[in-house]
Amino acid sequence: MRKSFLLSGLSGASGVSAAINAAVNAAAVRSQTPYSCNAVGGVVVNFEQDMTVMHAKFPDLHLYVDTPSHGFPPSYSIMHCLATAEFSEPDFGAGNRQARFAIANVTWSNNNLTLDKGDNFNNLRGKMDLNIEVSNETSPIHYPIGKDKYSSNLVNLVVNPAIGVDEPYNGEFKFSAQNPNPTFTPCFLGRYSHVLKFDFDIFAETVDGGVSSAGWNVDFGLIYEECHWTQESDNWGTTKIKDWESCTYRQANQTSIKRGLRGFH
Repeated sequence: MRKSFLLSGLSGASGVSAAINAAVNAAAVRSQTPYSCNAVGGVVVNFEQDMTVMHAKFPDLHLYVDTPSHGFPPSYSIMHCLATAEFSEPDFGAGNRQARFAIANVTWSNNNLTLDKGDNFNNLRGKMDLNIEVSNETSPIHYPIGKDKYSSNLVNLVVNPAIGVDEPYNGEFKFSAQNPNPTFTPCFLGRYSHVLKFDFDIFAETVDGGVSSAGWNVDFGLIYEECHWTQESDNWGTTKIKDWESCTYRQANQTSIKRGLRGFH
């Protein structure tokens, strides 16, 4: 187990005291929008040492004026990042006292946001889905090796900062919002066959221009509750795909086939 934490003093949904050795960092990151948040240095995801906050940092992400096209002048500014951070279940501990977490709030921040009067920063989004991939790989290996996939949205906030409307804005930006519908993860047992992939969708848009410095941070405040694993815990999620991915062995080579619709319900 890379990291572990001790749960004590659980009270209701959030009374958790955690003690771990160091922050938990993503094992891998991927980006679907490399032009704005490249996976190589442009996406950094880790958990605070006390596990109360998930930090998502995007050093290259910035608000920019949309490029004019077809002779029309630019009319708005935009930024968008789609990225995935991968962890494994042992990152979140294991033991007799298990816990699960949900996202309580989201905080967006940037060092220097510049808006003229009328730019109207009215659209800011923070969305995160959790995909859990479960492998049936054994030792020694028996083919076919299959993966099941369980998914659910943890937070999907769209807010209106309402700045740059009646007067200009220039300086550090920070905005927080509560998650009205926290969705809890399943209980974690520390199984290496369970890979956790957090999908981020970070978006911002203005009505008429505006720019920011490179580097946006999105912090997800977490709440915990004690739980007890049951077999039903592994049936977690709003989307479940059995045999989502399978690997079979051939004499000449090994092939991997994704079957995204099989077992979808």
